[in-house]
Amino acid sequence: MIYISKLWKFVQGYVIISIKGYNIEKLINKAVQLNINIYNIEKLNNTAKLTICPKDFKAFIKLSKKYKCKTKILNKNGLFRFILFFRYNFLYLLGILIAIILVYFLTQRIWIIDIKGNTDISKSSILYSCNTDGLYVGCSKNNIDCKKIAENIKLKYKTISWINISLKGASVHIKLSEEKPYTIATIKSEPMNIVATTDCQIASIVTTKGTPQVKKNDIVKAGDILISAQLVPSGNEENPVNDIVNANGTVRGIINRTYAFTVPFNTKEKKYTGNTKAQYSFKVFNKQINNNKAVPFSQCDTSVKVTQLNIGESCPLPIYIYKTVYKEYILSDINRDLTLAKKIANKQIVDYIVQNYAIDSDIISVNTKYNKSKNVLQVSSEIVSNENVGKEMIYEEIGGNTLNGTKENSNIS
Repeated sequence: MIYISKLWKFVQGYVIISIKGYNIEKLINKAVQLNINIYNIEKLNNTAKLTICPKDFKAFIKLSKKYKCKTKILNKNGLFRFILFFRYNFLYLLGILIAIILVYFLTQRIWIIDIKGNTDISKSSILYSCNTDGLYVGCSKNNIDCKKIAENIKLKYKTISWINISLKGASVHIKLSEEKPYTIATIKSEPMNIVATTDCQIASIVTTKGTPQVKKNDIVKAGDILISAQLVPSGNEENPVNDIVNANGTVRGIINRTYAFTVPFNTKEKKYTGNTKAQYSFKVFNKQINNNKAVPFSQCDTSVKVTQLNIGESCPLPIYIYKTVYKEYILSDINRDLTLAKKIANKQIVDYIVQNYAIDSDIISVNTKYNKSKNVLQVSSEIVSNENVGKEMIYEEIGGNTLNGTKENSNIS
């Protein structure tokens, strides 16, 4: 009963006040006669302290003025205090309600997708597969079928030997294991040769394992065997066994290539006006929100920057901001003379070499010929280089093999 009484007092609420005056006894007696609910009365000389119900507070204050007593509120407690506070501070209540709803909403969504174990398959590829099955940052947890998503990913990527998808709170954890593809070096029963990658003239050959099939200055074609695997006898006389030693070494060759192109004397060139304009669009969850504005310039370059909003560093939100920047330009007629055309051609040759030749390639010579016609400069550049021309290949891929200088059948047990 004591606990029920205290609970009822809290629900009802109460106000602790002090009274000062010469008619305190008369005031209290009159309040009792009028059924004003007061209790915990403490009187000392011309002052008193008591507790009163909120519903009787106004009546008691009015009565105290009649008896010329001064009252002062010492404390307010109970449920009514919160009700009064939110009655006059509605925005606080609204803020609390919004926060509760937001927390509930956020806890029902997926905010982190963690992927571990992938080596050859990119994270973006796995996320794309998940997205097609309804798993993406910001999706509802109730719509996720982890078993179905795992099965579809495994069907799509044959190299995945094992995959597990688990849901923990607002995170999805994807763990997988990829099968290691067999490399040529792991195939013990088949010999591996070094063959030519392209037509060339042999510049040098260094053999560490196997039997060299060419020598310096030999002319070879793509696919020719440069270093062959070896059969090394082992076992005993009753059970002779031949072990295969795969070919290993470095072969470099002289390669001639011709790079031909044209440079026009008259062309159009972009000149930027300096006018730029940015437009924004948004993507919330999987819904695109476009501004539907027209392209601001008739001739312009376009670049798009995508920014994903995050809470901290490890909690991305499904909200994307697309910033599209338009950069205006005009096309101007450009007339080139022979000197400028040759300068442009030489730069294009350098760019071609940088993009198409390996770092360890040695450029021996570049012989460029120019032929001027009416509208264009015809360019033909002969590039001579010294490159690594050997690659590993098992003999089935080339239809036969040479072991220790003799032809062997394609089936080796």
